[in-house]
Amino acid sequence: MTKDKTANGKENIQTWIDSLKPEHSLIAIRVDGLIRTHYPDIICHTKWHKPSQPLGIPFYGLPNKGWMFALWSFKNHFSVGFIAGTLLNPEPAVTKMSGPWNKNTEYKGRRIDIKDLSDCNESLLDSWFIQAKDLPGWSKIE
Repeated sequence: MTKDKTANGKENIQTWIDSLKPEHSLIAIRVDGLIRTHYPDIICHTKWHKPSQPLGIPFYGLPNKGWMFALWSFKNHFSVGFIAGTLLNPEPAVTKMSGPWNKNTEYKGRRIDIKDLSDCNESLLDSWFIQAKDLPGWSKIE
């Protein structure tokens, strides 16, 4: 049975956001809104459900491109991951973004860590979301 990424994606992401601690929820709402502003037809879904992350990890992408962004909520910070992060200008500072998308030799994933809402640089995130329109994604969205 295949999960319907278009019908349930927004609902899955909202459930994930609602489960976060308040300070991370505020950041997630802001980032999710920025992504949807630049990509009104974005497909989103949670992947990789496991006991430590029962609601999964939110991914955002386009059918003709693949997954482009991912979100994480850690104990001390919130992270926004860019699948083709090494192709962004400036490149996001955090290089530790392990995953299958890093098997590509032309680019690697990068992320930005945000400690609280005042640490959220929307102008920089906007710039990266705009740049990502011309960059490759990871995997296929079916």
